[in-house]
Amino acid sequence: MTPSRRARLRPEVGVLLAATLALAAAPASAPLRWEKDLKTANARARSLGRIVMVDFWADWCKYCEKLDATTYRDPGVVARVGRSAVAVKVNTEGRRDEVEFSEEHGVENLPTIGFFTAEGHAVARIEGYVSPSEFLKRLDTVEVEGADILQWEGALKKDPQNFEALYGLGARLYELNYHDDARPLLDRARKLDSGTLRQRKRVRMMLARIVETKTGFKDAEPMLREGLALPKEADTDPRLRFLLARCLMSLGRAPEARTELRELLAQYPKHPVAETARQTLETLR
Repeated sequence: MTPSRRARLRPEVGVLLAATLALAAAPASAPLRWEKDLKTANARARSLGRIVMVDFWADWCKYCEKLDATTYRDPGVVARVGRSAVAVKVNTEGRRDEVEFSEEHGVENLPTIGFFTAEGHAVARIEGYVSPSEFLKRLDTVEVEGADILQWEGALKKDPQNFEALYGLGARLYELNYHDDARPLLDRARKLDSGTLRQRKRVRMMLARIVETKTGFKDAEPMLREGLALPKEADTDPRLRFLLARCLMSLGRAPEARTELRELLAQYPKHPVAETARQTLETLR
């Protein structure tokens, strides 16, 4: 290499070396902030108007360790969680309060990441290991749903008789299988009996499903009939009638069940539940 060529390269080498040293000296991205316990996390979330992200873990869980080493160290994840949530770890085999909280929320698989409001309402759940990119994708939905639930909670604090908030929060908790939390909200919405016709019918349908799992089909039947007694609605009526038919079958009242299924098929032959109704009717012949 000629002297002139070496001279031209020296500044470039110097710049590259300086950049490399700067990167090496730069501090690593700040770690995810974990609160010391649930009480502290809830208090901070309440003051900031955020949701709580709970990382359920145990000493033996290798994928929990992988989450800590990868996803929770990703700069994008750290920044995003820092803006939208308050994070706390719960050892499913740790302190008594941690074990009870894990059992209360039915945590059976690890790792599990649960999202809750400071008032204790569930927002969403992620089970199993997720990469940083997948976590951020799932967080998009969590943030939207969390904002809705926080808004409903706020509305109910101002007005406990707010039907839209009772219906929205109750339906969301029902969809997440938190039936014990959903039931009193839906009961209050039913007593108010406002909202759209579809909402009023859906309230009764959800309550019937909850009652069915708690105390049996006999107690679910009146709620289903109450929903069908309201003015007709093309989406919920076939679902209510099918649930009623299934309820009657379970109670040993096959002739009545056949009548309900035939009525469903006569009125709504193209509804999504119609094919299942046809198949069910065949089994009763």
